[in-house]
This record gives sequence, structure tokens and C-alpha cells, in this order.
Amino acid sequence: MSVASIGESHAERFLGKICLAENGIGYLTPVELQGEAVPDDPRIWFCKNSFNVVQVRVKNFIPGEVHEYDVSLDSVNLKDGGVHNLRCKRCTHDLQVKRIPKLGLLGLIQPPPWGTAQEVDVMLRKLQAAAGLFYLVREFVRDPTREEAPLVASASGATRDVAKLSADSEVLNMFLDRCNIFVRAVDSQSPKLRLHECAKPRTRGILLKAVLEIKMLILVVVEHLQGEEGVFNSRQLQEWTNFQIEIHEDCLKGGVEAQYKTNEPSWESLKALVCGPGEHPEAKTDVEAHLTAAGAQKVLNECLNNINNTVWPRLQQKSQLADLKLPSLDFSSAAGGAEFKLRHSCIWMRAVETYLFDLVHSSQYAKGSPHGIADIRKQVSRPDLALKILCPSIALDKAVKDSQAELDTLLAEKAERRRSGVGTDGINFNPRNSTGMVNPGENLCASNALLQLLFSVQPFAAAVLDAPELMTKDEPSSPSSRPLQGDAGQLVGGLRRLFSEMSHPDRASSCARDVAAALYGKDLGSQQDCDELWHRLSSLVEDGLSGLAGKPYGALQKAFELLFTGATYEMRLKTQIGDSTACGFAPVGPDREDAAKKPFLTIPVQPGNKTLKQALEEFTSWSSTGGDEVPWTQERFRRIPPFLCFASRQVSALEWEESLNLTRFVVPASASMQKSCYEQSKALQLQSELRDALEHLVPARRSAAKANAVSCRSLEAEVTKLADVCQHLDAQLEPLAAQIAELERSIGDGFEELALEDFLVGAVDAAKVKSVIRERLGVDNVKLLADKLYDGGKPSGTVAQLVQGTGACLSQAEADAMLAKLKSRWEDHHAHMFDIHGIVLYQGLGQWGHYVAFIRQADGPFLCFDDEQVRELPDAAAVRAEIAERGSEGLPASVRMVVFRRRITPADSELAPIELDGPQVSAVANGTPVNGTKREHTDCGGEGAAGDAKRPRT
Repeated sequence: MSVASIGESHAERFLGKICLAENGIGYLTPVELQGEAVPDDPRIWFCKNSFNVVQVRVKNFIPGEVHEYDVSLDSVNLKDGGVHNLRCKRCTHDLQVKRIPKLGLLGLIQPPPWGTAQEVDVMLRKLQAAAGLFYLVREFVRDPTREEAPLVASASGATRDVAKLSADSEVLNMFLDRCNIFVRAVDSQSPKLRLHECAKPRTRGILLKAVLEIKMLILVVVEHLQGEEGVFNSRQLQEWTNFQIEIHEDCLKGGVEAQYKTNEPSWESLKALVCGPGEHPEAKTDVEAHLTAAGAQKVLNECLNNINNTVWPRLQQKSQLADLKLPSLDFSSAAGGAEFKLRHSCIWMRAVETYLFDLVHSSQYAKGSPHGIADIRKQVSRPDLALKILCPSIALDKAVKDSQAELDTLLAEKAERRRSGVGTDGINFNPRNSTGMVNPGENLCASNALLQLLFSVQPFAAAVLDAPELMTKDEPSSPSSRPLQGDAGQLVGGLRRLFSEMSHPDRASSCARDVAAALYGKDLGSQQDCDELWHRLSSLVEDGLSGLAGKPYGALQKAFELLFTGATYEMRLKTQIGDSTACGFAPVGPDREDAAKKPFLTIPVQPGNKTLKQALEEFTSWSSTGGDEVPWTQERFRRIPPFLCFASRQVSALEWEESLNLTRFVVPASASMQKSCYEQSKALQLQSELRDALEHLVPARRSAAKANAVSCRSLEAEVTKLADVCQHLDAQLEPLAAQIAELERSIGDGFEELALEDFLVGAVDAAKVKSVIRERLGVDNVKLLADKLYDGGKPSGTVAQLVQGTGACLSQAEADAMLAKLKSRWEDHHAHMFDIHGIVLYQGLGQWGHYVAFIRQADGPFLCFDDEQVRELPDAAAVRAEIAERGSEGLPASVRMVVFRRRITPADSELAPIELDGPQVSAVANGTPVNGTKREHTDCGGEGAAGDAKRPRT
């Protein structure tokens, strides 16, 4: 039924007239409002399309009568509204009906569509400003004596989100223009909103209309965006999710559906009230005392809606849903009611423990903590009576009693903890209770990003927190508590304080200025590169803490060294005596102690490296020195730390990997593989030099040819020589490229491979290796066989085709045996894997920019730390999208640091570095394995820990 289906009685015609649209064409679609800020009396019917209102105040209700009134239809003013006192001619039924025109607040937010990211940002900003306006106006509605309210969040009596309202002058100015009972005033302290004649009925009516229009504007936008998350980018989606959670805790408490009745019931109730027959509406308070079965079902539905729309999303945001289940309305068994109560109670107890108790004690909760505690108790006990009506049982009675006792205990414990200081930092809405870091305008973003990375390394954070406290000047000195001087002391004390605060789940943000001051030194306030700060921190920890008697910070230094510091040794190729041109392959070990164990903190990402694998290979490849006695050198690993860091100082589009395989740098390599790698390095170096030479010679030849034409051909010979040289050099490139390709094919993954027949011996006979593997599959080596049949560590569909497909040529036993060998090979070749742990991003150019950290969590998602702002991203793909979105032509976004974490295997007892044997100093190592042999981790002491980390080779 709708307004258009109105009957022909005079009362029905009056109701049809009062519900006409302003232009007299068509009808309103009024819905009866309920929920927050909606009064019990009068009852409100609100048109969501036009924002016109029909208000009914019941003076005397007579049920069971069809009503008629002595009212003129011409008295209904659709544009300006009006008041109609209706007294039934047949009985004492008495109503006051008002048609209230719109104030015009629908224009506070631009209507959809919001087609661009900028339009969505504007919409979100104005939506939050509208929420702030709702809370402010609601306070005037609640308190008839209130005459003013501050527009500054820090002022006494400030309402929720008033700062967001004040920040959007357009919303505030439009509201003041449409609602002229308010004026903005500024006194000596702060700006305020002042209300004229606060007690007058006209003022009270406009206030009620204003707060309902603002609420319905927010509701309309929220309804429109339900299921339309595609309009948001990742940052906007997080902002929208946070807004939804907060608005459903108050303005739209219970969810959108709880704010109004749907069209059909709304129209039926309005028609029954005005025209009859109808029943007197029950009071909205103390409804439970008269609950019917239908009413009880409604209460339970409202309980579920409240959980789904407010509590559940917040607990999900804080990763607190693992052992919780939503209550079920299945009461087919006698235990159904008790089960509902237990689940409902568990969810609310978790909410109280996790965030709700702190929320009602924070400035974000405008009603005050006593009201908040009372509301918590009300929500926990809300389903009790309804459950006793629908599914009574002894178990339910016990569950209700136990729930009350548990709540009493929990609230008492939380109150005691709060009195002792726990939770006084306020509620933390950051994902996973993480802590952001403020940036008070001193370019602390680089140190903030670095410190987030350090705190995420739990063994290091634990070592910092376990380090001895700094003593004060008044305390007695002892070998284990001597005062630290200078930047090293400031660093340790600042890290202890910072990590302690960040460990607290209620700490939403902290400030690391004291730590930054130690890292930046006299340059505090200037832009610093994250890699430079990383090396500065390393120097302070490893050198600045070393001079103390008794080494009280030895455990902290050891933790830093074992977690972050790697080491290499240098292999050299010497020219053969008497022949400076000889290029034999006879590498020798270092002839100096400092070359036998060279510490490094980061692996440099060189210009031209597109991936981190390329950076790793270049770091360990043979490099030309340009000298005569030792023309080539190579770095080989002695220790690979469990947190392996790459650093770049260029603006570049780096394609970082989610995992790195370092197995080839750990296991021994044969002499032939070593030589192939050396030959590859030589060929690549020669290719680079030839291209560089041609890059300069070709333009030189063109310029010489022009000069020759000007000089009457006097330079003909020189031009010819240059052309011959260019042609000769260019001719070298094609065979050189073929040589490089062949070397790449022979090196493969960097592992020595058996011949196909030898690899498959015992699994597939030689005849089938020839006919099936080589001829049918087109495979001539083990690597290609693995790529085709066992790529990614899993059997491919090709294997099944060889066994069961058309022309099957292998038995199941042969296929299983072959796969077993490929599986073993895969495990051997992936024994030392490193997974992405953290990324530091730089947005900007030169000294103008901003640093952001992305840190992977144990279960896969990433947290994005943008100074004080923290957001969760679901996976690495979302991180890549975020980085791409942050970059632009004028303000590029480039990855500056990437940290990988060693993947722990069942054989590992702890997160330890990979220790490798190095050569003896001055020992000739002809044919020595590339990186020695792997040995178990031992106490490596402080050897090689001092000094600067390895810098990029030039």
C-alpha cells in the first residue's frame, strides 16, 4: 500500500493532501523514524527524497474507530507547512498533525555519482563534517537551556568530531545560512556556535528538524554506498570503514535498518493513526515488560544487527574474532537460548576487554563514563527477557547469571587497571593495536619509518626492552649502570621509552623525537635518507656502546649484530707472473684480515638493477678493478643475517620480489660453475664497455664527418678510421650476446645439474628418457624438465597427461619416481628462502619528500605506517597498488629500503644468521667453493662488527 492508494473518506483525503509533494504532483514517501535523536512523542514520518516531514502528536487515542474531522483541505500549505489540530467528530480521538517543510540541509553533501578520487575525498570530508554537526546540534536538542557550544575540540564542553566540522567552513556556513536560529560568535578564548532564544517553541522545533535532516542525510549517503566499495581507493576504503564503525556506534546505532520502518509499515501506521482503525502505539520505554513472542524475536534481531554493524567490525579490525561465533536464532533445541546468550555474552565481553571500556572513558564518548558503563550493562543483558520468552531453560538462567557475574568482574578489573595507569593513553583504533608516530614538523618521517621496521623485529625490540636503564646523576655508579654519554646514551634511552610505549595495546601514537635527535645529530629538522640513518644507528649501537666497563649493553649489541649485520670475504684473480694479459681462472683468497670478514648492513641496489635478485647477483659477481696486478675481485658471503636489507638511493621503479632464494649463495659450487660465472661477468662487463664506447664514438663520428665537410675533406682519413672503429666494435656485440645467452643457459639457477639420464636413473629407463623426455617433451636438461613438470614446487598437469592422456607413455610408478626426484631437487634448491618483511617508500625528489613504511604481519597482511596514520593492506598486491597510487610524475614514489626475513624451517631452532666458512688469509683458493660450506651458527663474538657497512662499489 502507498499514499497513492488512499481511500475516499474525508480523513483519508486530508491525509493524502498532507502527504502531497511540494509541487502538488506525486506524493511523499514517508518512513517512520526511530533510533538515536528521534523523540518518543511526537512521532515523525520523514521523506528521504525531499526531506519534508509529517509529525503527529497524539493527545488522546481511541482505538477501533474510523475517524472523521472537521478540517478544510484548503488549509494544507504544502510549501510552508502548517499545524492541524484534529479532533474526531465521532469520538474523543485527538491529534496534532504538522506538515514541516525542509530546511535545505540535503545540499550539505554533493549527491552522487562521485566519479573521481577527488570527488570521493570531498564527499568523505563533508560526511565527517556532517557527523560533527549532528553531534553538536543534538546537544542543543537534549538540553533546552543550552545557549552555546564551542567549535574547538580542545575547549570545555566540545562535542564529538567538532574539529572536523570546523575544518569544513563550507558545511558550517551552509548550515548557518539554512538554520538562522544560530550565529557564530568569537570571544577571547575560542569560536562558538550561539543559539538565539533557546527555550522558544519555534527554536525547539527547528532544532529537532535540523538534527533529523542531518541524521537522514548521513543515513542516505551510507545506504547509497552499501555494496559500492569499488568507488574507494585503499586509503579511502579504510577511512570509510572507520567512519562506518564510529557512526554506527552512535548516530546510526543498531544499523541503518534500525533508524526507520520500511515504507509499507510506515504508511500503514500513519494511516491507522489518522484515519483509524488503529491501536495505541506502545511507549518506547520499558517495552520488555509487555513482550510478545513477535516482540521478543524483534529484540533478538536488533541485538544481532547491533553486533553486526558495530561490535563485530571493530573486533575484526583488532584481529579479535578467532574464537568467537555469531549468535544463532535457531531455537529448535532446548539449548538454543543458552547458546545464543553464551555467544552474545562472549562477543560483548571481548569488546569490553578490547576497546569498549576505554572508549566510554575517552573524550570520544560525549555522554560520559557512567552513562557508558550503564549502556554496556544494558547491551549485555538486552536479549535476556526475549530468550526466556522464546527458549526458556535452566541452562539459559545459568548463562544469564554467569554473564552478569563475569561482566561485574571484568568491569572491576578494567577499572582497577585504569586507576593504575593502564589504558589512560586512551583507546587505540589502529589496526592490530599498532602504534603510529607523530611527526611534529621536523622531517621525522625517515626515522619514523626506520623505527617502525626495527620495532617489528621482535628479538631486537625485546633486546632493547631488556637493556639496563640509564642511571640518573644522583644514583651511585656501578660497572653495570654507568651513565651513557652523548648520542649513544640518548639513543638507548629513547628506544627503551619508545618501544615500551609501542608495546602497550592502548597506545595509538607516540613521538620518537629524542631517538631522531640522536640519529640526525645537528641535522635534526633536515631531510635525511633512511639508509643513512640506518648506518648511523648501527654505528651508535656497535661503536658508541662499546666503551663501557663490564659491557652492560653487550646483549643489545649482539642482538643487533646477529639480526642485521652480514659479512663477506674478497676473492681475487691475479695476473699471471710475466704475462699481464693472461686471463686464467685461479682465484685466491684475501691477503688481509680486513678483507677476510667484511661487515655489511645493506646490499646496495645499483642503478640499472630492476629487481632485488639482480642487486644480489651484482653484489656477489666478479667486478673489474681496472688494475693490472688484481684485475678482478668478487665478494662471497661469510654470514647472511636473518633480516637481509637492500637499500637504494635512486628514484627508480624497483620490482621488489615477495621472496628471494639465497640457496645458490650458500651451497658449494663446482669449479666449472665458478668459472662459468666468472666468464659471464667478463662478458657482461665487455658488453657494457663496448656499448659505452659506441655511445660516445658514434656521435663523435657524426661530428667529425660534419667537420670534414666544412674543412674541404681534410679530415677524410680520421672520419674513415672512426667509422672503421665503430663498425669493428659494433660487430663484437652480436657474438658477445650469443656467448652471454649460452653462459646464462649453462649457469641456469646457479646449481650444478646432472645429465638427464643420470638424474632419472632408477626412475625412468634410458629408452623412455630419449623417446618421452627428450623427443616428446622437447627437454634436454634437468632444469627444463623441472620447469615443465614441477614448476613452483608442485606437479604440473603435464605429468598426468604422460600417464593417463592420449598416447600415455609412462606408468604411474615411473611418474611417481620421477616426481620424487624433482621434489627432492626442488627442496635442495630452495633450502634457504627469505620472505619480504618490510618496505620503506620515499615520495618526492631530492630533499623534498616523505617516507612511509609497509611491514608484513605474521599472517600475511601489511600495515602501512604513514607517521601517525596506520592502515592495514591485505597483501603484497595491495602494497604495490598503494605505491603506484602514491607516485606521480611530479612526485615519484620509489622504494628505498626492502628488508627480507629468513624463512624458518623445521630444522631451525631459532631465527639465526647463516654462517659460512671463509678462506684462510693469504691462502690460495684455486677451485674453492663460491661461498664456502654451510656450518652451524656459533658465537661469532664481535669480530667484524666494527666499521662502516659495505658501501656500493663504483
